[in-house]
Amino acid sequence: MTFDRLIAADILAMAAALALLFAMAADWYSSASGEEARRIEQFTKPQGATGGEVSREVEERARAVAEGAERNAWQLSDPIDRVVLAALLSTVACALLAGFLRAAGRRLESPLTPSAIAGILAALSAALIGYRMLDQPGVDEATTVSSGAPIALVVLGVLVLCCARAARAEENGTAWHEAPSERAESPA
Repeated sequence: MTFDRLIAADILAMAAALALLFAMAADWYSSASGEEARRIEQFTKPQGATGGEVSREVEERARAVAEGAERNAWQLSDPIDRVVLAALLSTVACALLAGFLRAAGRRLESPLTPSAIAGILAALSAALIGYRMLDQPGVDEATTVSSGAPIALVVLGVLVLCCARAARAEENGTAWHEAPSERAESPA
């Protein structure tokens, strides 16, 4: 196995898959009260040994309220959120599998290669996240979308483009080239 076999689209797809895991851990949703508590936490700056005791208490309570209101992709429990999580994890697994299979020199002659499947799953995941951003968990008026969900959409867009490029390269045969070490060993 050598990663010299990877094309640029494979490398970017694998990096985007790993970035998607980080985006899944970021906060996706909060509430209006959670955002206000986070704002209070940021503006409360305790100073001095005893002079800031009230400020410290306010900061700690605000942090607790904010953390109680924030949810990431792993913490959401509605059935649609579990489907989104499964689609995201499947996307990551397929994108990484596609890269490792190419690095190992394995070819799949089927039109549905791991790169193509990862691209399809990434597009499906993006559609599900878009839907979920419109139909937010809980009461829509009280729920706010945090940075994690839009970041995940951007990463999924990159993943779709990279997987489409890798699948196109597999289809026309340009994705399969020998690693530099293999070229040196083969008789000319």
